[in-house]
Amino acid sequence: MQSLLLRSVARGCRPLALPAVYRPLCVRSAHSAANDTVHFRESRTPHPLKAKPWEQAAFVKREYNDRYATTANHIWSKEEIDHMLANLWQHKPQTFSDKFVHGAMYGLYKAFNFITGYQPKNTPVRAVEWRLIVLESFAGVPGFVAAMFRHFRSLRNLCRDHGWIHTLLEEAENERMHLLTCMKMFDAGIMTRTLVISAQVVMTPFVAALLIVKPGAAHRFVGYLEETACITYANVIHQVETPGTPLHGAWSDVDAPEIARTYWKLSDDAKWVDVLKCMFADECNHRDVNHTFATMSSDDPNPFVYKHQADALKAWRLEAEGATTNLGCEKTLGVKPLSTATA
Repeated sequence: MQSLLLRSVARGCRPLALPAVYRPLCVRSAHSAANDTVHFRESRTPHPLKAKPWEQAAFVKREYNDRYATTANHIWSKEEIDHMLANLWQHKPQTFSDKFVHGAMYGLYKAFNFITGYQPKNTPVRAVEWRLIVLESFAGVPGFVAAMFRHFRSLRNLCRDHGWIHTLLEEAENERMHLLTCMKMFDAGIMTRTLVISAQVVMTPFVAALLIVKPGAAHRFVGYLEETACITYANVIHQVETPGTPLHGAWSDVDAPEIARTYWKLSDDAKWVDVLKCMFADECNHRDVNHTFATMSSDDPNPFVYKHQADALKAWRLEAEGATTNLGCEKTLGVKPLSTATA
């Protein structure tokens, strides 16, 4: 009987299906037959929550890692980024609300250029540093506010959101990751921190008011905001890749920080300009998403849901294979022409 039970266990029998009198025998026999089994906490099988001691030890060795969960971002390829750099576009205002938010956004853009000392040619390095910090802290506000309004609307009306919330939260988190990446590269002084707080104080109620009055205009405003970000990043990338400019001298051979290599799945020898290109591509994506949302009704289904699923799958595969994306910027040599849209 005992040998029969052991053979049944080996074939995958369920102890609960046995008579009660034989259950202790089955359990003891199975345990004695597998007394060399490794405890699950010591096995090398990954835990979904990274809870095993060896996984925790691995986290300690890394400055930034998957322990701090983020939504899966799109992993950009060199071909995608080159296409975006060569095809910058700007939306032409059509309606009165489009013209209103366009004027407001580009008025802020010109004022921001004046305050930060930004210029499209031979830009001082320090002017770009604090510009990027303020820009990313500013750009991280609308997505979260819009997601909050969508969430409350869904609760208030007892109805579905149709997938918008996730896209808006992904945008907000992506902008925050841009900011955290910049903070690994630059220092924020008193003036920069003051501008960050001031921008948040002004931006939050403004976007909230637009979402209450006309949600489409709020998304159009964010689309124009992202257009200015695309222009800024494209210009900065061009200067970094152009010998003789201050940005080329300061950044052309700077390594990418670990937080960026992990988030965008970059190789260990990736450069800072690789990161700038990923951030540029993210801003192009946000531009397109918000201009699309501006044309949709509030109860239309989110057309970007399947894209998020594909992004998550691609990121998971790269992580599982230990692979990275390669943007080809280990060395920044030569001059790349800048699109006329960035002038």
